[in-house]
Amino acid sequence: MVWWFYVPNIIFGEDALSELERINGSKAFIVTDKVINSLGLAEKVCRVFTEKQWEAAIWDGVEPDPKVSTVKAAAEAIKRFSADWIIAVGGGSVMDTAKAAWVLYEKPDVELHALTPFDELGLRTKAKLVCIPTTTGTGSEATKAIVIRDDETGRKFATINPELTPDIAILDPEFVVGLPKNLTAYTGMDALTHAVEGFVSVWKNDFSDGCSLQAVKMIFEWLPKSVEDLSDLEAREKMLIAACLAGMSFGNSQAALAHSLGHSMGSVLRTHHGMSVGMALPYTIEFNCIDNEDTAKLYAQLARMVGVSSKKPIDTGMQFAQAIREFMRKIGSPTSFKEAGIKKKDFNAGLENMVDFAMMDTSLTMNPRNTDSDEIRKMYKYMYDGTVIDF
Repeated sequence: MVWWFYVPNIIFGEDALSELERINGSKAFIVTDKVINSLGLAEKVCRVFTEKQWEAAIWDGVEPDPKVSTVKAAAEAIKRFSADWIIAVGGGSVMDTAKAAWVLYEKPDVELHALTPFDELGLRTKAKLVCIPTTTGTGSEATKAIVIRDDETGRKFATINPELTPDIAILDPEFVVGLPKNLTAYTGMDALTHAVEGFVSVWKNDFSDGCSLQAVKMIFEWLPKSVEDLSDLEAREKMLIAACLAGMSFGNSQAALAHSLGHSMGSVLRTHHGMSVGMALPYTIEFNCIDNEDTAKLYAQLARMVGVSSKKPIDTGMQFAQAIREFMRKIGSPTSFKEAGIKKKDFNAGLENMVDFAMMDTSLTMNPRNTDSDEIRKMYKYMYDGTVIDF
Protein backbone atom coordinates (compact mmCIF):
# COMPACT_ATOMS: atom_id res chain seq x y z
CA MET A 1 0.00 0.00 0.00
CA VAL A 2 1.31 3.45 -0.91
CA TRP A 3 1.38 5.94 1.96
CA TRP A 4 2.65 9.47 2.53
CA PHE A 5 4.29 11.26 5.47
CA TYR A 6 3.89 15.04 5.43
CA VAL A 7 5.96 17.42 7.57
CA PRO A 8 6.93 21.08 7.27
CA ASN A 9 10.45 22.47 7.22
CA ILE A 10 11.08 22.62 10.99
CA ILE A 11 13.41 25.19 12.54
CA PHE A 12 13.95 24.87 16.29
CA GLY A 13 16.04 26.28 19.12
CA GLU A 14 16.83 29.65 20.60
CA ASP A 15 16.70 32.45 18.04
CA ALA A 16 14.91 30.20 15.53
CA LEU A 17 12.79 33.24 14.63
CA SER A 18 15.79 34.79 12.87
CA GLU A 19 15.41 32.21 10.09
CA LEU A 20 12.50 34.28 8.77
CA GLU A 21 15.13 36.66 7.44
CA ARG A 22 15.99 34.01 4.83
CA ILE A 23 12.60 33.68 3.13
CA ASN A 24 11.81 35.53 -0.09
CA GLY A 25 8.72 37.66 -0.66
CA SER A 26 7.37 41.13 0.04
CA LYS A 27 4.10 41.01 2.03
CA ALA A 28 3.64 39.18 5.36
CA PHE A 29 0.23 38.90 7.00
CA ILE A 30 0.39 37.89 10.68
CA VAL A 31 -2.61 36.02 12.13
CA THR A 32 -2.86 36.01 15.92
CA ASP A 33 -5.19 36.68 18.84
CA LYS A 34 -5.54 39.67 21.14
CA VAL A 35 -3.69 38.05 24.06
CA ILE A 36 -0.64 37.15 22.00
CA ASN A 37 -0.73 40.56 20.36
CA SER A 38 -0.87 42.30 23.75
CA LEU A 39 2.24 40.37 24.82
CA GLY A 40 4.18 41.83 21.90
CA LEU A 41 4.92 38.49 20.25
CA ALA A 42 3.17 39.33 16.99
CA GLU A 43 4.99 42.65 16.85
CA LYS A 44 8.28 40.82 17.44
CA VAL A 45 7.59 38.79 14.30
CA CYS A 46 6.42 41.88 12.43
CA ARG A 47 9.72 43.64 13.08
CA VAL A 48 11.64 40.87 11.34
CA PHE A 49 9.76 41.69 8.15
CA THR A 50 9.75 45.48 8.41
CA GLU A 51 13.52 45.37 8.88
CA LYS A 52 13.63 43.46 5.59
CA GLN A 53 11.63 46.31 4.00
CA TRP A 54 8.56 44.11 3.59
CA GLU A 55 4.99 45.26 4.03
CA ALA A 56 3.61 43.60 7.16
CA ALA A 57 0.24 43.61 8.91
CA ILE A 58 -1.14 42.08 12.11
CA TRP A 59 -4.70 40.71 12.38
CA ASP A 60 -5.65 39.66 15.93
CA GLY A 61 -9.26 38.58 15.48
CA VAL A 62 -8.88 34.90 16.43
CA GLU A 63 -10.94 33.65 19.36
CA PRO A 64 -10.63 30.32 21.21
CA ASP A 65 -12.28 27.48 19.27
CA PRO A 66 -12.59 29.61 16.13
CA LYS A 67 -15.85 29.72 14.18
CA VAL A 68 -16.27 29.52 10.42
CA SER A 69 -17.26 33.21 10.42
CA THR A 70 -13.93 34.09 12.05
CA VAL A 71 -12.06 32.15 9.39
CA LYS A 72 -13.96 34.01 6.67
CA ALA A 73 -13.14 37.37 8.27
CA ALA A 74 -9.44 36.44 8.37
CA ALA A 75 -9.55 35.34 4.74
CA GLU A 76 -11.09 38.66 3.70
CA ALA A 77 -8.38 40.57 5.57
CA ILE A 78 -5.67 38.50 3.88
CA LYS A 79 -7.29 39.14 0.51
CA ARG A 80 -7.37 42.92 1.05
CA PHE A 81 -3.68 42.84 1.99
CA SER A 82 -2.71 40.50 -0.90
CA ALA A 83 -0.30 38.53 1.27
CA ASP A 84 2.36 36.27 -0.19
CA TRP A 85 3.22 34.84 3.25
CA ILE A 86 0.73 34.06 6.03
CA ILE A 87 2.36 33.88 9.47
CA ALA A 88 0.40 32.23 12.29
CA VAL A 89 1.61 33.30 15.75
CA GLY A 90 -0.30 31.57 18.52
CA GLY A 91 -1.77 28.32 19.76
CA GLY A 92 -3.92 25.79 17.98
CA SER A 93 -6.86 28.12 17.45
CA VAL A 94 -4.65 30.67 15.73
CA MET A 95 -2.88 28.12 13.56
CA ASP A 96 -6.15 26.42 12.58
CA THR A 97 -7.66 29.79 11.69
CA ALA A 98 -4.64 30.70 9.58
CA LYS A 99 -4.73 27.38 7.74
CA ALA A 100 -8.45 27.56 7.04
CA ALA A 101 -8.27 31.24 6.02
CA TRP A 102 -5.39 30.36 3.69
CA VAL A 103 -7.67 27.87 1.95
CA LEU A 104 -10.42 30.47 1.48
CA TYR A 105 -7.90 33.12 0.35
CA GLU A 106 -6.69 30.88 -2.44
CA LYS A 107 -9.93 28.96 -3.09
CA PRO A 108 -12.89 31.10 -1.89
CA ASP A 109 -15.52 28.62 -3.11
CA VAL A 110 -14.32 25.77 -0.88
CA GLU A 111 -16.77 24.63 1.83
CA LEU A 112 -14.59 23.94 4.85
CA HIS A 113 -16.94 21.38 6.40
CA ALA A 114 -16.87 19.40 3.13
CA LEU A 115 -13.08 19.43 2.71
CA THR A 116 -11.60 15.93 2.37
CA PRO A 117 -8.07 14.48 2.43
CA PHE A 118 -8.38 13.77 -1.28
CA ASP A 119 -9.32 17.24 -2.59
CA GLU A 120 -6.72 18.86 -4.84
CA LEU A 121 -6.76 22.47 -3.71
CA GLY A 122 -3.77 23.90 -5.54
CA LEU A 123 -2.58 26.01 -2.57
CA ARG A 124 0.58 28.14 -2.70
CA THR A 125 -0.42 29.95 -5.88
CA LYS A 126 -0.87 33.14 -3.84
CA ALA A 127 0.84 32.51 -0.50
CA LYS A 128 2.79 30.16 1.73
CA LEU A 129 2.32 29.48 5.43
CA VAL A 130 4.59 29.77 8.49
CA CYS A 131 3.42 28.58 11.91
CA ILE A 132 5.02 29.82 15.13
CA PRO A 133 3.45 28.07 18.15
CA THR A 134 3.07 29.94 21.44
CA THR A 135 1.89 26.85 23.34
CA THR A 136 3.50 23.45 23.72
CA GLY A 137 0.73 21.12 22.77
CA THR A 138 -1.43 21.36 19.69
CA GLY A 139 1.20 20.34 17.14
CA SER A 140 -0.82 22.17 14.49
CA GLU A 141 2.43 23.60 13.13
CA ALA A 142 3.26 20.08 11.92
CA THR A 143 -0.11 18.77 10.75
CA LYS A 144 -2.42 18.86 7.77
CA ALA A 145 -5.44 19.20 10.06
CA ILE A 146 -7.80 21.96 11.12
CA VAL A 147 -10.52 22.06 13.78
CA ILE A 148 -13.21 24.72 13.30
CA ARG A 149 -16.54 25.37 15.02
CA ASP A 150 -19.87 25.66 13.23
CA ASP A 151 -21.48 29.05 13.93
CA GLU A 152 -25.03 27.75 14.29
CA THR A 153 -24.64 24.49 16.20
CA GLY A 154 -21.35 25.17 17.99
CA ARG A 155 -20.15 21.71 16.95
CA LYS A 156 -16.44 21.37 16.27
CA PHE A 157 -15.55 19.65 13.04
CA ALA A 158 -12.11 18.39 12.11
CA THR A 159 -10.80 17.89 8.61
CA ILE A 160 -7.48 17.13 6.97
CA ASN A 161 -5.84 17.75 3.64
CA PRO A 162 -2.16 17.23 2.75
CA GLU A 163 -1.86 20.73 1.31
CA LEU A 164 -2.64 22.24 4.74
CA THR A 165 0.78 21.18 6.02
CA PRO A 166 2.64 24.45 6.77
CA ASP A 167 5.68 25.30 4.70
CA ILE A 168 7.73 26.26 7.77
CA ALA A 169 7.34 25.59 11.50
CA ILE A 170 9.42 27.75 13.84
CA LEU A 171 9.90 26.38 17.36
CA ASP A 172 11.43 29.22 19.36
CA PRO A 173 11.31 28.70 23.16
CA GLU A 174 11.16 32.46 23.73
CA PHE A 175 7.59 32.33 22.43
CA VAL A 176 6.40 29.92 25.14
CA VAL A 177 8.34 31.06 28.22
CA GLY A 178 5.90 32.27 30.85
CA LEU A 179 2.90 30.37 29.50
CA PRO A 180 0.59 30.07 32.56
CA LYS A 181 0.80 26.89 34.59
CA ASN A 182 -2.69 25.60 33.75
CA LEU A 183 -2.23 26.19 30.01
CA THR A 184 1.20 24.56 30.16
CA ALA A 185 -0.43 21.48 31.69
CA TYR A 186 -3.46 21.42 29.39
CA THR A 187 -1.55 21.92 26.15
CA GLY A 188 1.00 19.36 27.28
CA MET A 189 -1.82 16.84 27.78
CA ASP A 190 -3.00 17.66 24.27
CA ALA A 191 0.45 16.68 22.99
CA LEU A 192 0.46 13.47 25.04
CA THR A 193 -2.95 12.52 23.67
CA HIS A 194 -1.76 13.15 20.11
CA ALA A 195 1.25 10.90 20.65
CA VAL A 196 -0.71 8.07 22.27
CA GLU A 197 -3.60 8.14 19.80
CA GLY A 198 -1.26 8.43 16.84
CA PHE A 199 0.35 5.18 18.00
CA VAL A 200 -2.90 3.17 18.07
CA SER A 201 -4.88 4.80 15.24
CA VAL A 202 -5.95 2.46 12.45
CA TRP A 203 -3.84 4.62 10.10
CA LYS A 204 -0.67 4.22 12.19
CA ASN A 205 2.59 3.63 10.33
CA ASP A 206 6.28 3.13 11.07
CA PHE A 207 7.15 6.80 10.66
CA SER A 208 4.37 8.02 12.95
CA ASP A 209 5.26 5.31 15.48
CA GLY A 210 8.79 6.64 15.90
CA CYS A 211 7.49 10.15 16.54
CA SER A 212 4.95 8.87 19.09
CA LEU A 213 7.46 6.87 21.11
CA GLN A 214 9.90 9.75 21.44
CA ALA A 215 7.15 12.26 22.16
CA VAL A 216 5.67 10.20 25.01
CA LYS A 217 9.11 9.75 26.56
CA MET A 218 9.90 13.47 26.33
CA ILE A 219 6.51 14.65 27.64
CA PHE A 220 6.72 12.49 30.75
CA GLU A 221 10.19 13.90 31.42
CA TRP A 222 9.80 17.55 30.51
CA LEU A 223 6.17 18.58 31.07
CA PRO A 224 6.38 18.40 34.89
CA LYS A 225 9.53 20.53 34.73
CA SER A 226 7.74 23.05 32.50
CA VAL A 227 4.85 23.28 34.96
CA GLU A 228 7.13 23.53 37.99
CA ASP A 229 9.32 26.33 36.57
CA LEU A 230 7.62 28.52 33.97
CA SER A 231 10.94 30.14 33.04
CA ASP A 232 12.85 26.89 32.39
CA LEU A 233 13.98 27.52 28.81
CA GLU A 234 15.32 24.00 28.28
CA ALA A 235 12.06 22.40 29.43
CA ARG A 236 10.09 24.75 27.17
CA GLU A 237 12.23 23.91 24.17
CA LYS A 238 11.97 20.17 24.83
CA MET A 239 8.19 20.42 25.13
CA LEU A 240 7.99 22.39 21.87
CA ILE A 241 9.89 19.58 20.17
CA ALA A 242 7.78 16.89 21.85
CA ALA A 243 4.54 18.60 20.84
CA CYS A 244 5.78 18.92 17.26
CA LEU A 245 6.78 15.24 17.20
CA ALA A 246 3.33 14.34 18.49
CA GLY A 247 1.82 16.54 15.79
CA MET A 248 3.90 14.78 13.15
CA SER A 249 2.62 11.47 14.50
CA PHE A 250 -1.12 12.03 14.69
CA GLY A 251 -1.02 14.37 11.70
CA ASN A 252 0.05 11.42 9.58
CA SER A 253 -1.84 8.66 11.37
CA GLN A 254 -4.80 10.54 12.89
CA ALA A 255 -6.34 10.94 16.32
CA ALA A 256 -8.96 8.61 17.77
CA LEU A 257 -11.68 8.25 20.41
CA ALA A 258 -10.22 10.63 23.01
CA HIS A 259 -10.40 13.42 20.46
CA SER A 260 -13.99 12.58 19.54
CA LEU A 261 -14.94 12.78 23.21
CA GLY A 262 -12.83 15.90 23.80
CA HIS A 263 -14.08 17.79 20.75
CA SER A 264 -17.65 17.19 21.89
CA MET A 265 -16.93 18.25 25.48
CA GLY A 266 -15.49 21.50 24.20
CA SER A 267 -18.40 22.10 21.84
CA VAL A 268 -21.06 21.61 24.53
CA LEU A 269 -19.42 22.54 27.84
CA ARG A 270 -16.82 24.98 26.43
CA THR A 271 -13.97 23.18 28.21
CA HIS A 272 -10.37 23.72 27.14
CA HIS A 273 -9.39 21.40 24.29
CA GLY A 274 -6.20 20.04 25.83
CA MET A 275 -7.84 19.52 29.20
CA SER A 276 -10.76 17.73 27.49
CA VAL A 277 -8.82 15.27 25.34
CA GLY A 278 -6.34 14.69 28.18
CA MET A 279 -9.17 13.88 30.58
CA ALA A 280 -10.62 11.41 28.06
CA LEU A 281 -7.30 9.70 27.29
CA PRO A 282 -6.97 7.17 30.16
CA TYR A 283 -10.62 6.12 29.84
CA THR A 284 -10.20 5.44 26.12
CA ILE A 285 -7.02 3.45 26.77
CA GLU A 286 -8.96 1.22 29.18
CA PHE A 287 -11.86 0.90 26.74
CA ASN A 288 -9.56 -0.01 23.85
CA CYS A 289 -7.61 -2.57 25.91
CA ILE A 290 -10.61 -4.65 26.94
CA ASP A 291 -10.87 -7.82 24.82
CA ASN A 292 -8.31 -6.39 22.38
CA GLU A 293 -4.87 -7.85 23.00
CA ASP A 294 -3.32 -6.43 19.81
CA THR A 295 -4.16 -2.87 20.86
CA ALA A 296 -3.12 -3.61 24.44
CA LYS A 297 0.31 -4.62 23.10
CA LEU A 298 0.64 -1.19 21.50
CA TYR A 299 -0.20 0.58 24.74
CA ALA A 300 2.28 -1.71 26.49
CA GLN A 301 5.04 -0.44 24.17
CA LEU A 302 4.23 3.13 25.14
CA ALA A 303 4.01 2.17 28.80
CA ARG A 304 7.53 0.77 28.77
CA MET A 305 8.80 4.16 27.58
CA VAL A 306 7.74 5.58 30.95
CA GLY A 307 8.72 2.64 33.15
CA VAL A 308 5.39 0.81 33.36
CA SER A 309 5.42 -2.92 32.73
CA SER A 310 3.56 -6.12 33.57
CA LYS A 311 3.50 -9.70 32.32
CA LYS A 312 0.24 -9.36 30.39
CA PRO A 313 -0.20 -6.60 27.76
CA ILE A 314 -3.76 -5.88 28.90
CA ASP A 315 -2.58 -5.40 32.49
CA THR A 316 0.22 -3.12 31.27
CA GLY A 317 -2.23 -1.09 29.21
CA MET A 318 -4.56 -0.63 32.17
CA GLN A 319 -1.60 0.35 34.36
CA PHE A 320 -0.52 2.82 31.69
CA ALA A 321 -3.94 4.50 31.96
CA GLN A 322 -3.46 4.79 35.72
CA ALA A 323 0.07 6.14 35.25
CA ILE A 324 -1.36 8.86 33.01
CA ARG A 325 -3.93 9.78 35.67
CA GLU A 326 -1.15 10.06 38.26
CA PHE A 327 0.85 12.16 35.81
CA MET A 328 -2.16 14.45 35.28
CA ARG A 329 -2.59 14.95 39.02
CA LYS A 330 1.11 15.79 39.28
CA ILE A 331 0.82 18.58 36.70
CA GLY A 332 -2.61 19.80 37.84
CA SER A 333 -4.79 18.60 34.97
CA PRO A 334 -8.22 17.21 36.03
CA THR A 335 -8.91 13.50 35.54
CA SER A 336 -12.72 13.74 35.73
CA PHE A 337 -15.56 16.16 35.04
CA LYS A 338 -16.04 16.51 38.79
CA GLU A 339 -12.37 17.46 39.30
CA ALA A 340 -12.74 19.98 36.46
CA GLY A 341 -15.55 21.70 38.37
CA ILE A 342 -18.32 20.77 35.92
CA LYS A 343 -21.64 20.81 37.78
CA LYS A 344 -23.71 17.65 37.52
CA LYS A 345 -26.74 19.53 36.22
CA ASP A 346 -24.68 21.09 33.43
CA PHE A 347 -23.18 17.70 32.59
CA ASN A 348 -26.60 16.05 32.48
CA ALA A 349 -28.05 18.88 30.40
CA GLY A 350 -25.30 18.56 27.81
CA LEU A 351 -24.82 14.79 27.82
CA GLU A 352 -27.01 13.88 24.85
CA ASN A 353 -25.50 16.62 22.70
CA MET A 354 -22.02 15.40 23.63
CA VAL A 355 -22.96 11.87 22.63
CA ASP A 356 -24.43 13.03 19.33
CA PHE A 357 -21.44 15.23 18.50
CA ALA A 358 -18.98 12.48 19.41
CA MET A 359 -20.73 10.05 17.10
CA MET A 360 -20.38 12.57 14.25
CA ASP A 361 -16.71 13.26 14.91
CA THR A 362 -14.37 11.92 12.21
CA SER A 363 -11.71 10.85 14.73
CA LEU A 364 -14.07 8.11 15.89
CA THR A 365 -13.45 6.18 12.66
CA MET A 366 -9.73 5.92 13.48
CA ASN A 367 -10.21 4.24 16.86
CA PRO A 368 -8.94 0.64 17.09
CA ARG A 369 -12.16 -0.51 18.80
CA ASN A 370 -15.60 0.20 17.37
CA THR A 371 -18.08 1.93 19.63
CA ASP A 372 -21.68 3.11 19.64
CA SER A 373 -23.71 5.87 21.25
CA ASP A 374 -24.67 3.76 24.29
CA GLU A 375 -21.01 3.05 25.05
CA ILE A 376 -20.04 6.70 24.58
CA ARG A 377 -22.84 7.79 26.90
CA LYS A 378 -21.69 5.29 29.50
CA MET A 379 -18.07 6.39 29.05
CA TYR A 380 -19.00 10.03 29.71
CA LYS A 381 -20.85 8.97 32.86
CA TYR A 382 -17.79 7.06 34.07
CA MET A 383 -15.70 10.13 33.29
CA TYR A 384 -17.87 12.35 35.49
CA ASP A 385 -16.87 10.60 38.71
CA GLY A 386 -13.53 9.17 37.54
CA THR A 387 -14.56 5.52 37.40
CA VAL A 388 -12.21 3.08 35.67
CA ILE A 389 -13.71 1.70 32.43
CA ASP A 390 -14.80 -1.93 32.77
CA PHE A 391 -16.82 -2.52 29.60
